[in-house]
Amino acid sequence: MAAKSPNRHKSKSEEQLVEEFASGADGAPTRNLEPSAPRTHKKINVPFNEYEFQQLEEAANRSGRSKLNYLRWAMLEQAKRDLDG
Repeated sequence: MAAKSPNRHKSKSEEQLVEEFASGADGAPTRNLEPSAPRTHKKINVPFNEYEFQQLEEAANRSGRSKLNYLRWAMLEQAKRDLDG
């Protein structure tokens, strides 16, 4: 049985993955992200104290949004301010 060569050639997809990884090291985006893409990438669990949750409920109710939608909207609005200077 022949041993596998340690210098085997990388497939095109492996080369692309390496290039994407290397490009990302400089902080350069490797792909265009779609704002309306399905929300399947990551999820987080955010604990709230009673005061924070009451504020969230009131703000969401007044804005006509669900609590989850309000959190997403508020995060994106603040990110615009922080990232756009």
